[in-house]
Amino acid sequence: MSNSQPSQVVTFGDRRRSAPNETQADLSPWDVLRGLWARKEVIALVFAATMALCLVWLATTSPVYTASARLLLAPRTGEISNFDSKSQPRLPDDETVQSEIQLITSRPLIEKLIKDLNLDQMSAYNPALRSPGILSFPGEKKNDATDLDQVVDNVLAKLSVYRKDTSRVLAIDFSSGSAKLAAQVPNKLAEIYVGQQIADRENLNREATKWLAGQIEELRGKVQRSEAKVEAFRTKSGLFITNGSTLPRQQLTDLNSQLTVAESDQAAARAKLQNAQSLLSSGAQVESAIDVLQSPLIQQLRQQEVQLKAEIAQLSETLLPTHPKMRQMQANLADLETQIRIEVRKVVEALRNEARVADARVASLRSSLTRLKQRMGQLNQDEVTLRALERDAASNRKLLEDFLQRYQEANARAEADARAANARIVSMAQTPAAPSYPNTQSAITFSVIASLILSIMVAFLMEVFSAGFRSGEEAERLTGMPFLGLVPELPGSKKKSPPAAHAIQEPFDLYSEAIRSLQGNVLLARVGESRARTVLVTSAHAGEGKTSTAASLARVFSMGGYRTIVVDADLRAPGIHEAMGLMAQHGLSDLLMGRVRFEHVIRQDVMSPAHVIQAGSPVANPTAAIASSQMLWVLNALRQTYDIVIIDSPAALAAADAQVLSKMTDVTVLAVRWASTGRRVVSRVLKMLSAASSRRVGVLLTRVDMRRYRRYSETGLEPYPARPVTSRPASARQSAAHTGERPIIRQAAE
Repeated sequence: MSNSQPSQVVTFGDRRRSAPNETQADLSPWDVLRGLWARKEVIALVFAATMALCLVWLATTSPVYTASARLLLAPRTGEISNFDSKSQPRLPDDETVQSEIQLITSRPLIEKLIKDLNLDQMSAYNPALRSPGILSFPGEKKNDATDLDQVVDNVLAKLSVYRKDTSRVLAIDFSSGSAKLAAQVPNKLAEIYVGQQIADRENLNREATKWLAGQIEELRGKVQRSEAKVEAFRTKSGLFITNGSTLPRQQLTDLNSQLTVAESDQAAARAKLQNAQSLLSSGAQVESAIDVLQSPLIQQLRQQEVQLKAEIAQLSETLLPTHPKMRQMQANLADLETQIRIEVRKVVEALRNEARVADARVASLRSSLTRLKQRMGQLNQDEVTLRALERDAASNRKLLEDFLQRYQEANARAEADARAANARIVSMAQTPAAPSYPNTQSAITFSVIASLILSIMVAFLMEVFSAGFRSGEEAERLTGMPFLGLVPELPGSKKKSPPAAHAIQEPFDLYSEAIRSLQGNVLLARVGESRARTVLVTSAHAGEGKTSTAASLARVFSMGGYRTIVVDADLRAPGIHEAMGLMAQHGLSDLLMGRVRFEHVIRQDVMSPAHVIQAGSPVANPTAAIASSQMLWVLNALRQTYDIVIIDSPAALAAADAQVLSKMTDVTVLAVRWASTGRRVVSRVLKMLSAASSRRVGVLLTRVDMRRYRRYSETGLEPYPARPVTSRPASARQSAAHTGERPIIRQAAE
C-alpha cells in the first residue's frame, strides 16, 4: 500500500497555479537549501578533493622561513666630543628614513652581503648552479658563469626593508628555505649597514682633518706674510703703537696736553706778575702779595723782624733810644727791613722771569704742535693703510685659529667617537622555529573555509543550472499543471526484468505503489462530469520511461478488475510489445490501413488480464495515419468496449503524433525524467499539449532516485508493509479477461 494516495478529484483546470512559461525557472531559498542538502555527496566530494589538494600542496611545498632584525635610526647622543653640548640633535624626518631604507637595499651593500655570506655559491640565488630542469632541452649545458647582478636581484627579491608604523625603527626581513640563513642575512646586513656608517664617519673625519691640516699650513704662511707687511709698513711710516695708539698720535695728544698746561701756567704767571706790578705802581706795600708772603726766606725774615721788634719794645721800657744796645738793635732791624725789600724785589723779578719762561714755553709748544699737525695729514693716510694691513693680518689669524680649533675637534671626534653611528641594532634576528610559508595552521584553516565555500558554490551552481524538476511541488509550481505522481528508478539488481513485469512480480514494491498512485490520479481525473476513459502517455524526449509506464499502468489497471487495453501508437519506434514481453505482430497501423480486423490485432497480455494492440507494420506517414478519422473510430470503439484505454505515443518533440492524440484522448500524462529533462523543454511541450487537449495534461516524474528525491521533498513514496496474496491461476485470469470482450469489439466494428 502507498501512504501518498490522492485524496481529491483531479480537475485539471482548477489545479493550474500559473500559466506555463518557458523562461520561468525561479528557485525559492528553501528550494536552494533543499537542493544543497540533496547534493551533500557533491559537497563532501568537492570538500574532500580540495582538502586533499591542500594537504598535497602542504606536503610538497618547500618551507620558507622568515626572520626579522630591527634597526633604530637616532642621532648620536652622549658622544665624548660633545657631551657638554646643550643643543638637542635633530631627529630624522620621513625623507631621511626613506633614504636610509634605500641605502640599506643599495646594490653595494647587497654585494658585500653576498660576498660575506657566500650567497653566490648557493643555487637558490645563483641560477648558474642549478641543475637543468625536466623542461630543459636535451643536450642543454649548464651555465657556469656567475652573474652577480642576477644574484643581487634574487637576494633583493627575498629581502624586505620597511618602516614599522610611524616610528624610526626599520625592519629587515629575509625569507629563505634555510632557517639559519634566514636569520643570518638580516643580522649581517644590519651589521654591514652600521659598519658602513662608521666607515663613512671615519672617512669623513679623515678627509676633514686632512683638508684642515692643508688649510692650516696655508693659513700660517698667509698670517706670517700679512704680519710681516704690517711691521714693515709700521717701521717705514713710523706708526709704532704705544698705549694702544700710534706714536705720532700719542705725541699730538701729549703736545695738546702740555700746551694746555703751559698756557695755564702762563696765565697764572702773568696774573701774579700783573698783581705785583699793580701793587708797585700804586705805591702799596708789595710785601702783601701772595707770592711774597709765600716766600720762605721772607717769612723767616719777617719772623726775625717781629722778634727783633719785640725785643726792642721790651728793652725800650728800660733803655733809652740812644742806648748803644738800643741803637744796635735798631740797626739790626733796619738791616732786616733792607733784606726783606731786597728779597721782595727778587720775588717780583722771579715772577717776571717766570712769565717770560711761560711765554717762551707756550710759544715753543705751539710751534711743535703746528709742525706735528702738518705731519699728521700724511700719517693719517699711512694709518689707514696700516689698519687695512692689520685687518688682513687679523682676519688670517682668526681664520687660522678657527681652523686650528676645528682640527682639534675633528681629531677629538676621530679619537673618541669614531666607532659611533646614527643607527643601532635594537633586535637581532632569531632563527625561526616554524616556517612562515606555508603556514600550516592558516593554510588548513583557509583551505577548510575555501573548500567549504567552493563545495557549496559547486553544489549551488549544479542546483541552479540543473536541467530538470526535482520535486512534484516544483513541477506543479513551475508548469501550472497537476502533478500526477512519480515513478522510481528500479535498482540495478531489479533491472533484469522489464518494469511492467516488475509491477506484477512485486506488487507491493515502491515501483508498483507509484504506478497505483498514478492509477488513482487517473481514476480521479474528470472531464466535465465524466470519468476519464482514454489516457495518453507521452514524453518530451525518448528514453524518459513513457512506454514502460504505459505498460505498467495497463497491467495495474487490469489487475484491479478494470477492462484495460494498451495501444502502441508509436508507429516509428514501437516498444509496447518489448515492455510486455510479446512477439511483434500486426497492430494499429494494419488496422488503420484496413488490412486486418480488430480480432486480429488485439492480443492478450501474458502476465495480466490486459489487452494489447501493438504498433503493427511500418507506414510511410505515421502522423497522417494517427490523425485520420479511422484512428478516431478505433478510439471510440475501444472506449465503448474497455474501461480504460491507455495509448503510448512518440515523444512530443520528435513528432506531432502526441499533439494529435492529446486532442483525441481525455487525459494526457507527460512523463518527465526526474532531474534530467529541462524545464524550458517541459514548458514548451506542455504548451503544445495544453493547446490541443484543453489543458487536460498532467506531469509524471519518472526514473526518480528516491534516496535523493526525499532530500528535495517530504511527499515521496515510502515502503509500507502489506499481507501477501495468493495469485489466481492463469487460466482463471485469462477466462475472466476474455469473457464478453471479443464479441463487443466485433459488434462495435460491425
